[in-house]
Amino acid sequence: MIHESIRMGEKTFCDDWNFDPKELADYQNLGDYRPYRAWIDKVPDDIAKTVNYPNLKGAHCILKRTAKKNPNNLAIYDYDNKVKYTYHELNYHVDQVSTGLLELGVQKQDGIAFYGSNCPEYMFSLFAANQIGAVWVPINPLLKKKEILHILNDSGIVNTIITHENQYTTLKRALKEKSVKNVIVVQKQKEQKGDFINFDEYFLKFPSEKPEITINTKEDLLALMYTGGTTGLPKGVMLTHSNIIANTFQTAFYLDPAEGIMDKYGRYVNMAVLPLAHIFGLYLVYATVNQAYSNIMLQYDAKTVLELIQKYKVTMFSGVPTHYQILANYPDFNKYDITSLELITSAGAALPQKVAQIFKDVGKVIVKQGYGLTECSPATHLQPDWLEYKPDSIGVPIIDTDCLIIDPEDTEKEQEFGQAGELIIHGPQVMKGYWKKPKATEKVLIKRNDNKTWLRTGDIVKMDESGYFYVVGRSKEMIKYKGYRILPFEIENTLYEHPDILEAAVIGIPDDIVGEKIKAFVKLKPESKGKVTEDQIIEWAKENMAGYKYPREVEFVGIIPKSPVGKVLRRAFREQELKKRGIDREI
Repeated sequence: MIHESIRMGEKTFCDDWNFDPKELADYQNLGDYRPYRAWIDKVPDDIAKTVNYPNLKGAHCILKRTAKKNPNNLAIYDYDNKVKYTYHELNYHVDQVSTGLLELGVQKQDGIAFYGSNCPEYMFSLFAANQIGAVWVPINPLLKKKEILHILNDSGIVNTIITHENQYTTLKRALKEKSVKNVIVVQKQKEQKGDFINFDEYFLKFPSEKPEITINTKEDLLALMYTGGTTGLPKGVMLTHSNIIANTFQTAFYLDPAEGIMDKYGRYVNMAVLPLAHIFGLYLVYATVNQAYSNIMLQYDAKTVLELIQKYKVTMFSGVPTHYQILANYPDFNKYDITSLELITSAGAALPQKVAQIFKDVGKVIVKQGYGLTECSPATHLQPDWLEYKPDSIGVPIIDTDCLIIDPEDTEKEQEFGQAGELIIHGPQVMKGYWKKPKATEKVLIKRNDNKTWLRTGDIVKMDESGYFYVVGRSKEMIKYKGYRILPFEIENTLYEHPDILEAAVIGIPDDIVGEKIKAFVKLKPESKGKVTEDQIIEWAKENMAGYKYPREVEFVGIIPKSPVGKVLRRAFREQELKKRGIDREI
């Protein structure tokens, strides 16, 4: 399938380009990607209707420009190691790493994997890979030998792995079954020995010289992002330089008018707690660097996060629901002043309304939900300040993003207002396809009668008459009970209102009489253990949910399994139940 590339200017730029929001913003035209839809009326006149994307030589030019314009701005504060880097220093090390990688024999479109925790070296290596035209293949540090081997074997292009000392032992086990030419270890505390290259000792000896590599931004891959694999083995999502460049500017111009973008330029402080190995974290690297923001990196800890927000007047915080749940349930949450936060976003999964309410009532800040997915680089929907806040909504589509809600069984049939259906997306941030999986690509990148390429998300959403979107679940997780179609999050969101429930996960279990029986797995708050029974939870649910929605079975568990980025793994519970009940049925 031919990839639809974004519109760019004639001249290509790198560190000599000028990011003038007034020149890039188009306030008159809706652009090629977004015809008139219900939500357009919500967009004020001072917000761009489309963007004239700069024709950069590659995504690394985002850093090059910032380093030239704001060399002394703080780029990274590695809190755990008490090390700081300005944008000049960040760019300096990127050029050193670029030279070192070329010296190791890394060529254009070779794969460079990074298997490790958040650290400055991640950003050094990421922009270096961009600069030499290599493909970035991040591996979540929570993954183990089996998942690492899958990514290395499936990609087939990784000849260099950069890892952190904390993950080296696990990686070494995987490398017994898969040889890789270059293994580089970031060492800060331990004195491990092995057949590897020490990051600092090797890269920091090179001069800071920018290599000149020709990159086709519309076709060359910037990253191969492996999805979480909650519905099977992870697939490699192919994202180009232009995908990332487009999404960086789509979100910037949708959050603020041109004047607002410049007002915040170089002023914001971002709490970088999201795993950089995840698409949300990767996106924030480009978004914050593009705006010359400061990034505070640390291993996630509720007390430390709250202390740093208060101490450094952090203005920007992005996380998945788990991050917010941990903070909201921290005993001393109400003792910290977090009102400096201006841009607080939750994405990756639906944020329980009870958690959002705690932040509003206790923390005096509003957590706004957004929406995105790896296949969209990732952002597609936001709730900017100019949009009326609706706590259960993901907002409206961002600039140059068209969205439709269709009947999952008939891709040409669009759903009415308020009617749930599958979300499909068209825009410059949509992936090139799945790596070496043409059939899987054809299933999700579809052509409709309008002759546009649309991404099938698999997410069930609805839209109200004002154009606000609401996620109600995944199509594969929909529970069919007596002819009703029920999405697990509808039930889970109500269960979170129970005073004794900390977390919940809901699944459907095949039943010959009703279709699927609803079962809830519940993790109680520590102080509630032994004081409430499963039957009491069911009776409470009966009083608070429709007759066809309340769970017929409840089981207390000590842990709700989640993916490395905090998504509830309902599939794990379903597999467990099918096996326990001896039900041999595809799930």
